[in-house]
Amino acid sequence: MLRLIPGLEAAEFVRFGMVHRNTYVNGPTVLADTWQVRARPTLFFAGQMSGVEGYVESAASGLLAGLNAAAMAGGDRVSSAPRTTAIGALAYYVSHANPAHYEPSNITFGIMQPLDKAPKSKKARNEALSARALADLETWRARPEGRALQTSAVDGTA
Repeated sequence: MLRLIPGLEAAEFVRFGMVHRNTYVNGPTVLADTWQVRARPTLFFAGQMSGVEGYVESAASGLLAGLNAAAMAGGDRVSSAPRTTAIGALAYYVSHANPAHYEPSNITFGIMQPLDKAPKSKKARNEALSARALADLETWRARPEGRALQTSAVDGTA
């Protein structure tokens, strides 16, 4: 079935994914946090193929992989969102988790970089993590390597 997809006619499949455990690629051994393949930086993976779970996560990783591919094609620098943001934390997890026990993940507060001084209440802690993420995303977007997001549909939701 997969070989019916144009361009995959001669593909060699060495690892099949499983339902809801989309581990087609062992991200920590293959991917950088820019969604690039480490051994071949002109190739990008994102979405369920990279091992992320969830529709929003797949779309967000695809958006950043696409923006990085466009930046590379235009001679600009690729970058990853800060680890303090949801998509930056997911990109870091996908590229740095323990490869022997790698499990696909959704975006969760648990994979985000912890606060220096976290409030004791879970609600207050999550609100503080969210506020920091939005501020850090805005700072990243203002830098040259984040400028592609200025015209994207992200608008503070990555």
